[in-house]
Amino acid sequence: MRYDTLESIAIREITLHEDSVEIQSTSQLLLVYILQGKGVSVYESHEVPFQKGKLYVIPFNTHYLFLSKECTLLVIECPQTFITQIRMEADRIETCDNINKLTYITHNYHAKGGCVFHSKEDETFAEHLLRNIQREYQQQALDYLIIRQSVSILLNLIARNLIQCDYKQVNENKKVQDVMSIITYVQKNIKDREKLSIEVLANTFGISKNYFGEYFKKQIGISLQDYILNYKLKLVETRLKYSTMRLKEIAFELDFNDESHLSKFFKKHTQLSPTQYRNLHREK
Repeated sequence: MRYDTLESIAIREITLHEDSVEIQSTSQLLLVYILQGKGVSVYESHEVPFQKGKLYVIPFNTHYLFLSKECTLLVIECPQTFITQIRMEADRIETCDNINKLTYITHNYHAKGGCVFHSKEDETFAEHLLRNIQREYQQQALDYLIIRQSVSILLNLIARNLIQCDYKQVNENKKVQDVMSIITYVQKNIKDREKLSIEVLANTFGISKNYFGEYFKKQIGISLQDYILNYKLKLVETRLKYSTMRLKEIAFELDFNDESHLSKFFKKHTQLSPTQYRNLHREK
């Protein structure tokens, strides 16, 4: 019987005491789970607080800095060979295609910020899966089947929560993979309005320009324009809550015409000015 070697996956715990650690993803999939404690994560010039139970999905070649007075991180690195093995097993038993979900997961804003789970039951389930993966690795199991299956289930769990967050009316008969590809593209290019035009989107995904708007609304439940606006609103809210960025910087980053344009947009949808919103959440 042939077994997988332990070099195919790397799992480690990192404990911080008044310290920081820089983590850069060089693997196909890198997960950082907060086993205990709290602190602040820094990535792409954003500062996001974390606490026990947060799960980060770190994109390839992206730098993260974790700072904490006291915390323990569980870091899981899955190289291409490991992911390929999962895909082969998934194909054999006709399970959901995790590899197709992987691009969607690693480019999703919520996953990068550690805000994956919107279901408390799924969050608890994910914790059990992660601890099971860690235990199997520490026991130096010769057969990686349990670890691969646990990672496979975890990917499906992450994707399900992210999909439900992005659009709540996904039906079984929809072309979920096509929709995820479009959403991933929109989120990745949210700062570039030219790439989000109907013409460019239709050409990118091989859908008729005249039909693309109808197709998007049919699959997502809202129009493309409303989805872009809603997603931008989420990004603005996150920056106001968790960063010290000035309105001018947020407006520039998210491709608003200017600070005034951003303020009017935000107040129209929240009934609060950006300053009021930031102060409100700082008081909590």
